[in-house]
Amino acid sequence: MDIVVVDDEERIRLGLCKLIEQAGEEYRIIGAFGSGQELLDQLDHLNPDFVLTDIKMPQMTGLQLIAKVKKLGKNIKFAVLSGFNDFEYARESLRQGAEDYLLKPVNLDELIRLLAKVNSKVKQERSRSRLESGDLISLLLYADEKQLPSYVVEDVCATLDQLPLFLHHYAVLLLTTAPELDEVQLERFMADWLRERMIITGEGGRRIILIAIHDSDHAETVRELAVILLQRMPAFTRAKVGFSSIFRGSSWLTNAYSEAFSAYQHAWYNTEPRWCSGAVSRAAPVDQLLRLTHIVGKELLPALQMNDFALAQTAFNSWLQEAAAQRICWKELHEACFGFKALMAEELKKRSVQLAYGQVNMPIDPEASENWEAFAQSMRTGMEEISALLGSARSDNRAIDKVKSYIQQHFTEELELQRLADIVYLTPSYLSKLFKTETGETITDYMISVRIEAAKQLLRQEQGLKTYMVGERIGYADPAYFTKVFKKMTGLTPKEYRDKVR
Repeated sequence: MDIVVVDDEERIRLGLCKLIEQAGEEYRIIGAFGSGQELLDQLDHLNPDFVLTDIKMPQMTGLQLIAKVKKLGKNIKFAVLSGFNDFEYARESLRQGAEDYLLKPVNLDELIRLLAKVNSKVKQERSRSRLESGDLISLLLYADEKQLPSYVVEDVCATLDQLPLFLHHYAVLLLTTAPELDEVQLERFMADWLRERMIITGEGGRRIILIAIHDSDHAETVRELAVILLQRMPAFTRAKVGFSSIFRGSSWLTNAYSEAFSAYQHAWYNTEPRWCSGAVSRAAPVDQLLRLTHIVGKELLPALQMNDFALAQTAFNSWLQEAAAQRICWKELHEACFGFKALMAEELKKRSVQLAYGQVNMPIDPEASENWEAFAQSMRTGMEEISALLGSARSDNRAIDKVKSYIQQHFTEELELQRLADIVYLTPSYLSKLFKTETGETITDYMISVRIEAAKQLLRQEQGLKTYMVGERIGYADPAYFTKVFKKMTGLTPKEYRDKVR
């Protein structure tokens, strides 16, 4: 797969190129540019499969670059680089067709997963382009997505309208089948009672079936076909079928496919029936989509921030129920899950849980799941893992608070690391690392700061107490060492400090 990197910071640009080289031999860097315009100037010459671009750059942002390339009709995959503060930009990049986004600093494992995902899509598209059967129909089905020029669409329609299939009314069915069912088997099954039909393997391995309709009761004919397919084919035991209403003329093919795809997504949520008509499927109202956002922002996040995981689980279940009840389309569900996952990653980061966005084990792509229940179960599992991580972070915080409190009460004593670790039932090495991560300072530094604060208080309040006695009271038997530590921490000797505050 040919890859181009675009970032205005040379250090990041070179670093990304090195990471991509480490990801595998099948990934080839064919260009690295400091701006979007530099890439546009070379685009026709390079013709990359995939562009990894920074989302915020001077002159031309990553979003503007994506829009310009799409406007040129180039079939190039994009992913964007962003920081946590760029979440809205990242979400907009998805709307413009980006495959995903990576948070800075880029994690190699996360980058490898992204490259594998994009490479898989690139390979699928190349294979599809090599297929001769159904090429024109496939071209028309995805005309809007590929932003085909109108004259190309008109030429394709003029050719297709000569086929017997388009001389009649027709409908489009979209369905899933078991992997072992090949197109030949499906063709044989359909041939028994359908003369004019076309079977195409579409995105995600779904089968697209175009059928000619001769009967007067068009809608009933299509519904019966869907039911028969589900009942008679062994490979359809868990399948979902979405079908369009009736159309005539190939110029309506894109609309028919869009209806069938919408119906298929609607059926994806169902346990029974496992089919749905495009005539009854509908988009979720805007206020219902806002309700999902409200649940996350006003119910779920506050519960997590209060460490009330039972309340958070209740809010999360409400979120799932709302999504299922509204049968929101995959694109909207993807965006909602994308936002949800990003917020969870940010919350984990606030708790100092070192976990990259891509390592949060929560699905965002509904197409990867067989049905809604499987997708929802993966979401529940991800939420349980997040709650466990947040709970662990809370436990770690409690351990640190307990160690701090113990030091404050026993700072005059010789406190060994093992003694502190035993108090919170942790190993000395883990406690030392955890303390540094949570507080930004070592246990030794914290103990010194507690002792020096106590010394400052004694120097202020007990003027008759000699400085060596102050040192002894806070745990320093050696006066010279006490003076050295005190000056290092305050910039003054104990005597100078007492004179200053007297």
